Amino acid sequence: MSEQTKGKKNVNRFRDALGKGEFVLLVESPSPSLSNDPIAAGERLAALEETVLSITSVNTVLALTDRYLSLDAWRALEYANALGEENRDRHVVYLSGRNTGDGELEQLAAVAAKSRNFNLVPVSGNCVPTDTLKECRKRVFSESVGIIRDLAAKKQPFFLGGTVNPYAYTPYTIMGQYFKLVKKLNAGASFVVAQAGWDMLKLQSLRWYFSGRNLYDPMIARLVLLTPNLVEKILSGGYPGVNISPDFRKILEKELRYSLNQFEAAQYRRLELQAAGCRLLGFSGIQLAGAETPSRAKVAAERISNALKEFNSFEGWLEEYNSYLARAEMSPFSHSFYLYDHALHRAYPADETPVTRDFGEPEVSSREKLAFRLRRFWFENADKQPADSRRMLKRIFAACRGCPRCRLPRTEFVCTESCPKKLANGPCGGVKPHGNCEISSGECVHSRILRLAYWDESMQTLEDNILDSGFKQEIIKHG
Repeated sequence: MSEQTKGKKNVNRFRDALGKGEFVLLVESPSPSLSNDPIAAGERLAALEETVLSITSVNTVLALTDRYLSLDAWRALEYANALGEENRDRHVVYLSGRNTGDGELEQLAAVAAKSRNFNLVPVSGNCVPTDTLKECRKRVFSESVGIIRDLAAKKQPFFLGGTVNPYAYTPYTIMGQYFKLVKKLNAGASFVVAQAGWDMLKLQSLRWYFSGRNLYDPMIARLVLLTPNLVEKILSGGYPGVNISPDFRKILEKELRYSLNQFEAAQYRRLELQAAGCRLLGFSGIQLAGAETPSRAKVAAERISNALKEFNSFEGWLEEYNSYLARAEMSPFSHSFYLYDHALHRAYPADETPVTRDFGEPEVSSREKLAFRLRRFWFENADKQPADSRRMLKRIFAACRGCPRCRLPRTEFVCTESCPKKLANGPCGGVKPHGNCEISSGECVHSRILRLAYWDESMQTLEDNILDSGFKQEIIKHG
């Protein structure tokens, strides 16, 4: 352990950097496949760490992701053992809840504490891209809200992050993401990581919304340094929750016709503009995917550092950003919903609170209204009654799946167990921009809940409760 950290039990340089307002670059490194030689994988990570920590132009650290696209991978906390013990307080480690039950979560929490990997970002986990709906339902998904709450309750100096997907384009899809993030902050998260995307208007809306609510937790934007192979995988749906708009796709297709060097130069310039924009929009840093080799990490850090110096005014940055993208639309479809008018025409106005746009007339059919009223009539006190009370009616009218404790009155009388991942507190990061489920063709359960709640004028109450899985005891926490 270095002289700087020796004897300081709870030193955490990543937390301190965010607290001081220092802009941080997190270089993302995915946990390797189990088929990889663990010694060789550890040596590669150690080499990447050495390069990252040698960068002085911008505070650069590592973010180790956990089972992002495959179950055939080392756990990130196992992979993190290759990090130098004296520098683990500088890095961030992800913790996936996919195929991870309570017992394993307890073990992983103990491993994190023992190895002093305290900067953790729990995620519920995405479906394996090859999963069918039936296969997904068979998997265990420990919800990130509950993991954050449980880790925060431990007598360990965990510094916890919560993720959010700001790239949603219907009122109910985006509010579901925001409400779930509020739950994560209430549960104990102290910083935020936004999912990957290219729509800077959505990143600004995220900042405006939470600043307007006097929530100033540090936010980190996840960016991607694209390669031709990565573009192809994203377009084919290989990265749940990461989307490329038709306009942006045309730009990339044009760039792909250039030489490889020209394509790469275009991606670095786009990265520079995004990184500088994130800093000017009030983000505390960026997490960069696609730069997991020492050489790419070093070049990316240098380009980002230069961009932070190049753009010191929002107006100057916006002019160059619009010019570079030729004002291309980053939204995936026409009539996309944005929470604020005039976003990305100005930085956050210090002297006023931006007014959110009206959602319009609630899109609830007569049949849905009738079904809702019937469910409320029959199940208004279901959370206070034995779980098997009126079980047949629940099955017919609320698609009940037989939970030991019913939560219908807290979820607009929609059973969240019908979510393929059985997530109770809100949508996952893989929900599609128009509100459809990541794995099925139908509407996301939580988009439906928000839509009904807006019609019922009870939407704001949905962020007040932290709900455990239907097979755990429910815990209520007010924000």
